[in-house]
Amino acid sequence: MRTRLPSSGKPPARESETEEITLPEPTSVADPGQLTEAAELYHAIGRLLRLLRQSGDLGSLSPGAASALASLARQGPLRLGDLAGIERVSAPTMSRIVTGLEKGGFLTRDADPEDGRAQLLTATAAAHDLVTGLTSARIQRFAGAMEHLTPEQRAAVKSGLNTLIEALDQ
Repeated sequence: MRTRLPSSGKPPARESETEEITLPEPTSVADPGQLTEAAELYHAIGRLLRLLRQSGDLGSLSPGAASALASLARQGPLRLGDLAGIERVSAPTMSRIVTGLEKGGFLTRDADPEDGRAQLLTATAAAHDLVTGLTSARIQRFAGAMEHLTPEQRAAVKSGLNTLIEALDQ
């Protein structure tokens, strides 16, 4: 399914402000029990995220900015377009996110040694501390909650969530 979406989130004033993206075709699940289970898990994940957002710190960052910062901290210096691709957003959207992260002291821009016209984005030490939980109240709260799980349960949650992410990221 192909659709045209505005690149700014506002109704397009002219055709050049839209970009064409391919959306996956909706899939049908015939088993009502599986749909009920999926809905319950979906809502549980949403509630978990809302509870963690109440913990502060990363609350100054939008979910998109927090995700981009985590990707940049984990994967090392990246070009803006590469980071946009990883996060599955347009380059203009990522540019706005990066500008905010730079103003917040979470990343730096440096010339790409392979192409002087391009810039590499690099997470700062403050960003790494936030993403790894050293200064993140959210991550520390989550770590505290995870203490209620056995090591086997933690491994199952991690494995299951990673599998779901991979399936949804196709």
